[in-house]
Amino acid sequence: MGRTNTKKMVQGAMIAAIFGALSLFNTYTGSMFDVLICYVMSVPLVWYGYTYSLKDNIIVCVVSMFVIAMMGLPFFVISSIESCLAGLFIGEALKRKAKKETILFGTLAVTFLNNILIYEVFSGLLGVDLIAEMRDMYITMIQPISALSNRISLEFFIALAPLFLLMVSVMEMYVIVLMCQIILMRLNIQFPGSFHIANMHLSKPVGLILSIGLVVSYGLVKFGYVDSIYLTYLYTICVVVLALQGLAFLSWLLIVKEKAKFMMFVLLGLFIPMVNTFYVVIGIVDIFSDLRENILYNRHSND
Repeated sequence: MGRTNTKKMVQGAMIAAIFGALSLFNTYTGSMFDVLICYVMSVPLVWYGYTYSLKDNIIVCVVSMFVIAMMGLPFFVISSIESCLAGLFIGEALKRKAKKETILFGTLAVTFLNNILIYEVFSGLLGVDLIAEMRDMYITMIQPISALSNRISLEFFIALAPLFLLMVSVMEMYVIVLMCQIILMRLNIQFPGSFHIANMHLSKPVGLILSIGLVVSYGLVKFGYVDSIYLTYLYTICVVVLALQGLAFLSWLLIVKEKAKFMMFVLLGLFIPMVNTFYVVIGIVDIFSDLRENILYNRHSND
């Protein structure tokens, strides 16, 4: 029993020391890698929480945050809260054999909370101005395609700030969860299914809700029946989710065809106008058809 406690304390102290070293490294490199470092920091905490009790993991997180606060820059300190909370949650969720959806939405809550702290609560301390950043993003976006300014005004784009925070949080959630799975499965820690984007396949009821939301919100805004920012939120969310489903199908297809090296090009298409609309169509077809099964059947028949 004593040996187990000693091992547990040594491993916890090593994690805190590593976090302190990463904090110093981030400071000396001018915060060039702060976001990436914070993603990586979640991994050892997930392992520690899975191996030991929640109380032990909380103690390690508190000590780690104390060390980071002494050595790190303000932005890195606030971002480290996300790492600790994600490590606590995912480690405990895996130990309790939680469902895949529980892990995803729980981690999303953590990343969204962290972005609220950065862009709202501590924005003055960190020198972060979300509105200014979105204004610069808008200018960068319309420069190559000036016609967009006639369709999307600056005021309208800035009004999408809450939705922008949600999208950023979703991307951070996915990176954290996928990184934990890739690394920790090598340590024989089991996850409830694969989190690779290619395995995303929405059910038909969810697809129906998204499709109806897409058509209704677009129709009401397009024909001027209702002019509400919330309808724009609904439309954007439906488009993004369905486009991600299309991306998931294309990624799956590349893996099946053994062309996974082209996956980066498919990912870039998600950010190109008209191409991402094509992804939405593919996503809808993928949800309501047996396209994947037919491709696999034809592949096996040819073999």
